[in-house]
Amino acid sequence: MDVSVHEKNPDGTLKELHRPSGGPWGGTTVDNHYIAWMTKLFGRNAIKELTADFMADYLYMLREFENKKRTVTLDLNQTITLRIPSALNEKCKNIESQLARLKLEKDVNVLKDKIRVSADIAKSWFQESIDGTIRHLTEILSEPTMKDITSILLVGGFAESKLMQDAVKSAFRDRTVIIPEEAGLAVLKGAVLFGHRPRLVSSRCVPFTYGYGVARPFDDSKHSPEQLWIDSYGDRRANNCFEKVVEIGTSVDVGEDIKAPSKLLLQKDKERPLCIYASTDRDPEYITDPSCTKVGKLNLGKATGETKDDNTVQVYFTFGDAELKATVKFLKTGTVVSKTIDCL
Repeated sequence: MDVSVHEKNPDGTLKELHRPSGGPWGGTTVDNHYIAWMTKLFGRNAIKELTADFMADYLYMLREFENKKRTVTLDLNQTITLRIPSALNEKCKNIESQLARLKLEKDVNVLKDKIRVSADIAKSWFQESIDGTIRHLTEILSEPTMKDITSILLVGGFAESKLMQDAVKSAFRDRTVIIPEEAGLAVLKGAVLFGHRPRLVSSRCVPFTYGYGVARPFDDSKHSPEQLWIDSYGDRRANNCFEKVVEIGTSVDVGEDIKAPSKLLLQKDKERPLCIYASTDRDPEYITDPSCTKVGKLNLGKATGETKDDNTVQVYFTFGDAELKATVKFLKTGTVVSKTIDCL
């Protein structure tokens, strides 16, 4: 389940107000609970043999459940009927005793290729997904910057679930909940529209803290001896430091150049590429921190000048629709090199 927050601009474009977030609370989680429940009822071996010998029947069972998911509502109080492969019932010879052992005689009835379950059992398959979704939405909407959000738009296959719709409407009565027709196709239609009009989103909230690796002046009180390095100018440097360019959650205009806070000095003795990192921390200190992941690098070559001024460059980051462009400008010559990194 994915959540994004946008504001509609006067020109019809969208401004992203909150970095994309979410969790494992979509329709697949409901499917997993259903399969786990069926495995508990019929036995692990029966389900395993069904998938091995009758895969078409197993897939039919899942498609049948996919359709039924949309009919379960918050106020449902009667049994629901699901078609199951007759082979599954045949593989479980003592289904009545199994129901008795699980104390499900009053809630479940199995007859050849059908299974009837109580409303409470059917709703229980959705509970983790609903609780996780409502909890996450509540956390986002409780943030001070989200106080002006007036509408919640549900799209995707799971948005067609009546139970999910009812739960969201019940939890957020002070907001308008919108479910478009064919909500399951809305994501696909949006992707097509975005392909034709990529600048529909005019600004984004970056999902990570982005920066690059640098060697800072060595500080005996701060840096470890293992970081010590003498650069080609004879200066003492600390390796593997993180130079932050943009912080997680920051709103950036699409196509806007973001200037790094300090300049970078190229080395005369060897090539040192610009290595770009993403971090889940707001202010990482080193590129070796567990939160940091290398997302790309830009080869800059050796320094060609004699002095530090000759070999100084300025770094810029530019965020596009789904990518990060790193640009390096050689200040002495005006030469520019760049690389685009896919951020999807």
